[in-house]
Amino acid sequence: EAVEVLKSPALAEVFAEDVLAEVGFSVTVAGQPMQGVMDRVLVRPGKVLVIDFKTNATVPATPQDCPEGILRQMGAYRQVLAILYPDRLAEAAILWTRTATMMSLPGALLQDAWQHGQPA
Repeated sequence: EAVEVLKSPALAEVFAEDVLAEVGFSVTVAGQPMQGVMDRVLVRPGKVLVIDFKTNATVPATPQDCPEGILRQMGAYRQVLAILYPDRLAEAAILWTRTATMMSLPGALLQDAWQHGQPA
């Protein structure tokens, strides 16, 4: 799977020299400390995109079909990017290694998943 991902022309931008890899972070979001490592971060004029690699055996057909835990994780990453890059639109995507495809995740879907995962 890894070889197919690396060979895919459609995914070349994910592995470009200017892409940040294994980006560690430690921030406070909505009063909660968060730390972790984002697989890839693409910083572009006007936007910043986090990409997480997922090796699930079954790839969801749509973002809405993604497991809730993945949506919450990506929603949290999006919140982190909004803090680290306040002048850019924060976006998120999953790179599914099984199919060597990238799935963009709608901001509203991630916001909803992230908010529902927060303590009351």
